[in-house]
Amino acid sequence: MLPGKCAAPRNAMSPDITDLLGNDVRKPTALVHFERDMSLTEQKVMTLIIFHCQIADKDESGFYHIRKSFVRRFLGWEDSHNYPRIYEAFEKIFDNTIRWNLLGKDKTFKSLKCKLIVSLLEPTETGPFIGFKLHPDLEPAIKDPRLFARIKLIMMAILAKPKYAFPLYEILSDCYSRGERVARLSLQELKESLGIAGPYYDQFIAFKKEVLRPNLAAINQNTDCQVAYDTYREGRKVAGVVFTIDKQDWRPPLLEEHLRELQGYYQPPVPAALPPLSAPALSTAEEQAFLDSTKLYQVAEADALQALRTHGLNGARAIRDYALRQAARRKGSKDQVRDLGAYMARCFREGYGRWEERDPPDPKRAEVPRQEVQPSGKAPSETERLAAKFKTAFRTHQSQLVDERLDRMSAEERARFDDEFAARHAVWARKFREVGPTTPLLRSAFQAFAVEMLLDPEQKDIVAFARDRSASAEVIEWLRGAV
Repeated sequence: MLPGKCAAPRNAMSPDITDLLGNDVRKPTALVHFERDMSLTEQKVMTLIIFHCQIADKDESGFYHIRKSFVRRFLGWEDSHNYPRIYEAFEKIFDNTIRWNLLGKDKTFKSLKCKLIVSLLEPTETGPFIGFKLHPDLEPAIKDPRLFARIKLIMMAILAKPKYAFPLYEILSDCYSRGERVARLSLQELKESLGIAGPYYDQFIAFKKEVLRPNLAAINQNTDCQVAYDTYREGRKVAGVVFTIDKQDWRPPLLEEHLRELQGYYQPPVPAALPPLSAPALSTAEEQAFLDSTKLYQVAEADALQALRTHGLNGARAIRDYALRQAARRKGSKDQVRDLGAYMARCFREGYGRWEERDPPDPKRAEVPRQEVQPSGKAPSETERLAAKFKTAFRTHQSQLVDERLDRMSAEERARFDDEFAARHAVWARKFREVGPTTPLLRSAFQAFAVEMLLDPEQKDIVAFARDRSASAEVIEWLRGAV
């Protein structure tokens, strides 16, 4: 039997549970600043590994054991059961030598290159767990860090998009934790720290538009950080960015579920007197109906809740209906809305289509010539809610299949594939060559192209997908009619 083929230790944990209940990772500064060559999934798994090893103890053979379903939850993959992809992330971390302390910020830590994990048990040996060993040069710094960033673990799920929001949150949280309220980074340092390689964003205008603004907006709207930025120049050229970082009051919309996951995973039964942190409850059935209606278009619940807080119920409804009208009006045109969920979320953030408080809502404005639009006060049926969940799970499943095929391409094959996309989509070609598939609409167009080109017919069939997962006849019929 290989070492570690035993029941994974659930009750071996740090006696101090404060950090666990606070949902924080004490991530060593040297491990915040590293060469981010791997995908965002692998980067998040690395942070989760660090958190787990600070809370749990290793077995007698030196292996830590982490539950696959726990990793899935904190990646924001609640609707996916692609456990091979999770193990593949551990394999890539195991296979990669990483340069740590990239910017030399941690003076207590020597700069070195090494792997994060040095041994990985085969999945057949560990069942629902993944077993691994930490590199001996990193383990002491992980277990008892001297200089570290306090990073809220929940952010891995909340900051699933845009692409660079979570890495940027880690970097800024590290600065704040070390007492740096103002952080000055050259453009090159910032790109390297975020894992942006090659010619992308050599022009600061594109970098500002596609990286800084959307990712800082996600951080400011959804986290405990409040960040402003300015630039500095060398000659006439923008040379870098100066961040001003502060903390803000923050009520996490998803914390209750994830805290329950943490308590159930790491703790013995918790006394009933310990109250869980809870998300703010919705006050009316109409607000819940609004949330249900946005789920049909794959809008994240956090975005819909923020819309209610920012614009009120009537304002949020008006913006939703505006987005639907625009999508219907542009259908088939050169500037059609290709990702309705991303477009609607953007309208919520920017306030597009919201009438003034003093004006009564005009019923005619809410009319959209599409049967799929829900009336403002009517909640979707149970069949529609289940169908929406299947649509979300199907898109997530397709996205993971596409990512796997793209990851297996050589650099030459990927370059040819990108060129083919640009050739077939002239409207996107210039922007795609400048920044890649980074904006919501561009990413959606590229994803649709990749699905069409890379997946087999059965992998494009949502009805078959739902049937294989035991969907009811009503849901299957609804999905068939929506195709």
